[in-house]
Amino acid sequence: MRNALRAVWIMCVLGVLGGLLHHRAVAQQALTPPMPPNLFTVHKLTDKLFIIAPYGPDMSQVGGNIGVFVTDEGVLVVDDNYYRQVRNGQTVELAEAVVAEIGKLTKQPIRFIINTHHHSDHAGGNPVFGKLGTIYAQKNVRDRILAGYKTQKEPLDFDPLKAVPTVTYDGELIFHIGGEEIHLYHPARAHTDGDSLVHFKNANIALWGDAFANNWVPVIDGSGSTLEWLQFIDRGIQLVGENAMMVPGHGAIGRAADVRRLRLYFTNMQDAVRKAIAAGKTREQAMDEILVPAYAGLPGGAPRIRQNVAAVYDELKARP
Repeated sequence: MRNALRAVWIMCVLGVLGGLLHHRAVAQQALTPPMPPNLFTVHKLTDKLFIIAPYGPDMSQVGGNIGVFVTDEGVLVVDDNYYRQVRNGQTVELAEAVVAEIGKLTKQPIRFIINTHHHSDHAGGNPVFGKLGTIYAQKNVRDRILAGYKTQKEPLDFDPLKAVPTVTYDGELIFHIGGEEIHLYHPARAHTDGDSLVHFKNANIALWGDAFANNWVPVIDGSGSTLEWLQFIDRGIQLVGENAMMVPGHGAIGRAADVRRLRLYFTNMQDAVRKAIAAGKTREQAMDEILVPAYAGLPGGAPRIRQNVAAVYDELKARP
């Protein structure tokens, strides 16, 4: 009897261990970045406007969402992913892969490229796309990309002046192509100091870049501002309208309520940090104590929440 019970106990332990190992294997497999040809998922929003999203059911794999507007006057692209990346020991030419993906949608040439901001998951493909068309962005983006190229440790295999925006704007820029009126807005600093909100007015579709990340823990660049980010969101929704389709820089396509959920994330965090400062808490104490459980399981997770608390703390302490 004792041997039988012992055998059952051993089988149970082995079953639990097997289950844990299987769960770990599945988790590791889920974290493995996709390799060609399974890099992207394409979402058709209208007959002319498409979103090339990073592969994955929640659009959460490495890289940002890319807008592709097809016209008889050429293709307009919003963001262009990384230049290249090493994945699983293999170099993947991501920008070239984006060009190839666009080629599956149309034979029209790429003529216009918009960088919603300077980060490499959205503007890193400029060395490839700058050879195909004109790059447009808010004026701060050009300076930040050039500064990044100058501090690059590895030698560049392209001309940096041909891989930066050559047309820049400040508050607003308008394209009139393909029967569309496409507005670029820069209401305030937000994720960075050069964010553009791109509104396809007739289709009523807005591409927010990383000023809106849907079900992601947002990133606060050193040039950005969580306080001005609220202004960006409020003014942005006012400009594009309550009923616009909202395309985030990362995550699934949403609506105005989803953008406002990001706003609430920041206002709640700012309130919590203000209370911590008033109570005499240090920066590190605030980072340890201010938790956002609803966001901890999202891409970026608890480590990025800690970074956000630190950024909000620094910003509030710096105010007069």
